[in-house]
Amino acid sequence: MKLFVQAPIGPTTGLAEIDVLPEHTIIEVKERVCSSFGVAPNTVALMYGGSLLDDSSTIAAAGVPENAQLALMPLTIIAGRPCFHSRRSGSGLHEYRLFEQA
Repeated sequence: MKLFVQAPIGPTTGLAEIDVLPEHTIIEVKERVCSSFGVAPNTVALMYGGSLLDDSSTIAAAGVPENAQLALMPLTIIAGRPCFHSRRSGSGLHEYRLFEQA
């Protein structure tokens, strides 16, 4: 199946087209995409439909359809360490919510 991955910010902006199998894990997809954009996989996350995809989930388990467009986002933007926390849902997606600041 074909997926499109957008790197929307920074010096490595662009759109990558990759062929994957539904049983590939998100980390496998991320490693392939990161090599083409020249970024370290441990510094970014893949997102689909506004949700963070869990690295250990498969494409099929995360519900990513053929021809989907994913976003490759720096972790510092989506998980600003002091301001966000995550919650894993049963679908292999993470939800990030802003903590209330006291």
